Amino acid sequence: MKLRREHPMSHAPISELKHSDFAKYFTELWGTNTTPFAWQSALAEKVSCTSLSSDGDRADCRPSGSDEESQYWPDAIALPTGSGKTSCIDIAVFALAVRAWRIPLKPHRVIAAPRRIFYVVDRRIIVDEAYERARCLAAKLECAKEGILKTVADRLRCLANGGMTDAGGEPPLTVHSLRGGMYRSEAWARNPLQPTIVASTVDQIGSRLLFRAYGRGPGTWPVYAGLIANDCLILLDEAHCAQPFLQTLQAVRKYRDWAEEPLNHCFYPVVMSATPPPGAKRIFRDCSGEGRDPHHRLGRRQLAVKPAELIDPKIPKTEGTGKLAKTLATAALRLLKGQRRAIVVFTNRVATARATYRLLGDSSTPEVETVLLTGRMRAVDRQAVGDQLRRLQLHSDQSTDRKLEKPVVIVATQTLEVGADLDFDGLVTECASLDALRQRFGRLNRMGRDIECCAVIVIRAEQAKPKRVGKEDPVYGKALNETWKWLQRNKDANGKVDFGIVAMESLLGGLDEDALAKLNAPAKSAPVMLPAHIDCWAQTSPEPRPSPDVTPFLRGPQQSASDVQVCWRADIDLSSEESRDAVLDSLNLCPPSSGETLPVPIGVFKRWLAGDGEAEDRSPDIAYAGEQEDDASAEEAKESKTAIRHVNGKQANRSVIRWLGRQTGHGDIASEPSDFRPGDVIVIPTNHPGRWSELGDLVVDQDADPVLLDVADRAHRIARAKPILRLHKALVSAWPEAIPAKTAGLALLADLEQRYEQEPDEVAENLRNLLDSLAASVPPDGWDWLAKAAGELAREFHGRGRLQRECHVIGAEFLVLVGRRLITNLVADDDAFSDEDDVSASGTAYPDGRPVPLQAHLPGVEALARQHAIGCGLPDRLVEAVARAGLLHDVGKADPRFQALLRGGSVWLAGEPLAKSALMPKTRAARRRARESAGYPEAGRHELLSVRLAESVPAILFQEKDLCDLVLHLVASHHGYCRPFAPVVDDEDAPQVAFDLQGHLLRWSGSTGLERLDSGIADRYWRLTRRYGWWGLAWLEALLRLADWRRSEWEETHNAQE
Repeated sequence: MKLRREHPMSHAPISELKHSDFAKYFTELWGTNTTPFAWQSALAEKVSCTSLSSDGDRADCRPSGSDEESQYWPDAIALPTGSGKTSCIDIAVFALAVRAWRIPLKPHRVIAAPRRIFYVVDRRIIVDEAYERARCLAAKLECAKEGILKTVADRLRCLANGGMTDAGGEPPLTVHSLRGGMYRSEAWARNPLQPTIVASTVDQIGSRLLFRAYGRGPGTWPVYAGLIANDCLILLDEAHCAQPFLQTLQAVRKYRDWAEEPLNHCFYPVVMSATPPPGAKRIFRDCSGEGRDPHHRLGRRQLAVKPAELIDPKIPKTEGTGKLAKTLATAALRLLKGQRRAIVVFTNRVATARATYRLLGDSSTPEVETVLLTGRMRAVDRQAVGDQLRRLQLHSDQSTDRKLEKPVVIVATQTLEVGADLDFDGLVTECASLDALRQRFGRLNRMGRDIECCAVIVIRAEQAKPKRVGKEDPVYGKALNETWKWLQRNKDANGKVDFGIVAMESLLGGLDEDALAKLNAPAKSAPVMLPAHIDCWAQTSPEPRPSPDVTPFLRGPQQSASDVQVCWRADIDLSSEESRDAVLDSLNLCPPSSGETLPVPIGVFKRWLAGDGEAEDRSPDIAYAGEQEDDASAEEAKESKTAIRHVNGKQANRSVIRWLGRQTGHGDIASEPSDFRPGDVIVIPTNHPGRWSELGDLVVDQDADPVLLDVADRAHRIARAKPILRLHKALVSAWPEAIPAKTAGLALLADLEQRYEQEPDEVAENLRNLLDSLAASVPPDGWDWLAKAAGELAREFHGRGRLQRECHVIGAEFLVLVGRRLITNLVADDDAFSDEDDVSASGTAYPDGRPVPLQAHLPGVEALARQHAIGCGLPDRLVEAVARAGLLHDVGKADPRFQALLRGGSVWLAGEPLAKSALMPKTRAARRRARESAGYPEAGRHELLSVRLAESVPAILFQEKDLCDLVLHLVASHHGYCRPFAPVVDDEDAPQVAFDLQGHLLRWSGSTGLERLDSGIADRYWRLTRRYGWWGLAWLEALLRLADWRRSEWEETHNAQE
């Protein structure tokens, strides 16, 4: 087949943008009174500087004698707290816009500025705060109508649309959060050309980079790894685990070049810290002197005086958490001094924070408003707390002019330690390592206001004078005791130590590196990464056993595993085998989303699941830190115990579901603690006997109706910008009595199975009336989402026939109605692509209900794959190989049995070959019946047949061996398989398949046989891995797979004639 070389892009002139425009950009972005600091302008110039080359084209500025990457982002940005380090996100976006001129002028040039910007910090609430700030940035660019923000937005749109400046199909910048590994929360990976900001924890970004995405099925692992390791900037904010993860990032940067034909896309790991870790060679520092100028706003922050009183240790270990909490609460009330002040209390353990909060709430000072802030909260609950903090005027931009109505005390864990943009008048804290204390004091008078601030540091007796060796703090180690002794030596005549930034730097100025290291939290090193490790990780299907654990490469050796994500559902019944298909059908229609999930340390979750006493959370609130040693050993002992606890003399079913997307099966319903791993997404029935208050900080009281824990419909609507309504008896019964439609909802569910079979039109009519009634109601506080979702569904499914088709009856007991239209005023956070099985991946259609023909889907994917490859700067030969794979990827769907599946399982309905159809059954039971009726093999894979059909006509491939290999591998792996082995499919009765593709007749008869070791699938994978590198091959796969998904998305939202 002759190579197509047409360029699918048209170009229009784009406005000029220079690195010297940064100050204007920053001011327009954040307000006329906000000019950038000198260090911000200097860094922006460094990473965005361009000049004219001798031939009149632009060239990147490069220091003489520098290596290829050194002229752009440094290894480390050394700045103290309060310097505005999160503005590095703004700088990265600006630099990308400045360098975006390359794409329209030279489509096959790789730009040095990364499109994907990851802001990584191991404090969950700070992840959310960075996410909100980035969303504000993106919204201003999206809405810009003129000026420099419009110029920046136009350039970013040009990149997102593959160089087309006259098309507006993509936003200039998208923003996402990777706080937990939720199924269908990977919209950051939707478009490889899209400028994107992602706020993430180390575990989430690190596990994806190393081909082991926590909480996701293995089919998606290569795509995430390819996207993160190419065209990417990783800003690692100061955290105790920065050292091992930074070392891993540096190893990945080295191994990216281990390839015969490296793709040379940029990859910049940058750590932001006042004290850069060892090994950072290129360090950016603020040399302006603004931080020492008392008249400059940065100088006022760094010169502010922050005296801290040291309270003598009087809290023995035997007194436990209660005595410590009482001391902290008493100190906070004393700092208020009867005034309207804002005080923050920092604790080292979640349990201590909860106990302190309860004491303050129970104190004799009801006029004090108290707030508990930990990382153990759901996003829907955390949003309410965030709104409360804004109402209390605790944010830095509110502190100068705030007038509190009454005193405020915030009780927090380490979750506020790094990067929180809050400003307090007083501070109480448990003693920690010196670096952690300095971070905490960054929240005290953060803006350098003219106030008399005050602070208190508290320590336990056994921490001040440890009696046993080897029982150091699990996070701060010996540094906690060393810090206390150093503070005692350096306190003034009043028994206080000034934690002001400049004052503390002066105190530390006389210490050498070894003395300073004793005061800081122990820094661990990652294991040495070897090529053999990456060989194992890159094999994602099937995953080798054993396979190296990625945890030590993210957080250092001897660190315990981190969190699981849990959520609750009221519509699942795990009491019998018969009910489990219905459970999985319900979850497939409404998968867990990040808004409803709660992060729980895996040790706490395992003790809770075992039902063995109180699961008190004695862990620190840091995403990478484990629990204390005695707790961990106790956890191991409990794993061997039964997960059944007796309640009222009967055995209570303690089973939960480990959610792996559509791959979830009956085997993932488990009750043994040993069945669960870090990163798992776990769905808990609301009738589970365990006390949910032991798992986290929820707004639902332990004595309330447990059905209220189920917030899935509300979270689904926010996360995916699509409405959903599950009408289950338990859920409808929990509706407030103030909703008049509650009675009609319960009546609709009565005798549902019999009525739906006998009078489906009547059920559909009653459902439509219920939606109209709900939409017209005025629900009480907290229930407005129900009226909105009902109204959105009523407008979308206004016809009775369509409502009947789209309504899913689950287990003959309840209804699920899922909207398809995006809610325009919400941010869509759909899944990036499908790695589902053949039977469920093709159940979509055009908006008018017509099926998608194969002859339309294939060239559509081909065009998008070519656009992705050109936009990413690949050479012509690779562009055409990726595009050819797009044309061939789904030809295996021409199998007549698969075509019958697309027509509901009927072998008698014929027509043109289809790619997708709304008649594809949606539930597990219906899919199984349709598959059996059509004769399609269980676990069949259409992409394997696609490979055989492509091989049947050599003219449709390439003469060059490496390009032929690449096309066939991309086709074979476009659903995540064949890395390196093809799945086994028992298909002895496979019929002959023929398909006409642009004048080429493709034929194959019988089973594909690609599961055989001598089939060439595995050999081809290893040849390509050596040629393009581990992450390079994954990157090429991602370009095709995302083109396939984006085309399917387009087909769902545009009719054929469009």
